[in-house]
Amino acid sequence: MHRDGSRNAQLSSTAGGLGTLAEVDHASGLLVIACLFAVAGGYMDAYSYLAHGHVFANAQTGNFVFFSVYASGGQWGRAARHLPPIVAFSLGVVVVKLLGVHAHKDSFRVTLLCQGVELSILAVLAVVGDRLPSASVVPIISFVAAIQNTSFDRVGPWSFNSAMTTGNLRDATSGLVLWIAGRETVENRRKAITLGLICISFVAGALCGGGYTRLGVGHDLVPCLAIVAAGSLLTWRKHRMHIPHCSPTRAMVGTGSSQD
Repeated sequence: MHRDGSRNAQLSSTAGGLGTLAEVDHASGLLVIACLFAVAGGYMDAYSYLAHGHVFANAQTGNFVFFSVYASGGQWGRAARHLPPIVAFSLGVVVVKLLGVHAHKDSFRVTLLCQGVELSILAVLAVVGDRLPSASVVPIISFVAAIQNTSFDRVGPWSFNSAMTTGNLRDATSGLVLWIAGRETVENRRKAITLGLICISFVAGALCGGGYTRLGVGHDLVPCLAIVAAGSLLTWRKHRMHIPHCSPTRAMVGTGSSQD
């Protein structure tokens, strides 16, 4: 009896270990996708700021600040330019949340649907965006950024933001400090590395977006479109191959808790 109990415990331990390894592999795949969309987020904001009147598409904190600064100086025309992106971003969040409410348990498909919408809009902007006024382009990108960020905002247990990076930096730093302090070292090490890589990806995207936009070759959103296409393809592949015991709802569609 004792031998059988030991054997059962060993088998359970082995199965649990395999499950943990599978979850780690699943989370690693999600991290690659998250980094790709963070690159896209940084690219879009750098592009909109440089090519369309120094107005942020993603960083709504910046738009609130610019609006307040210009309004306080009585420059209402310049202040008003920063309001449409704020409204468009809010509308994007509303759309994703309504889709999520109606989808109930099928939230993985909501993520894929939102990425398809993002791809379609970016494809149109990549072709005709250079001929559209900034007052139209920036709010459209803000809407796209909100869809991207709200529909995919978790990697495993951690929320993140692919459209802006202040919250990612805060959480990465807190994880690093707690890891160094020896508190829950494995969990906080993973947290610091995961969110740190997402921060770096966002910066890399902003550098690429800024550099490519400054070249002035036209169709500046084409590289961003390619990045989003790669991320969407990997998301679809992950959906087809997802691990049954790893909830796609928890892994892919979060609560929108990441902060600017």
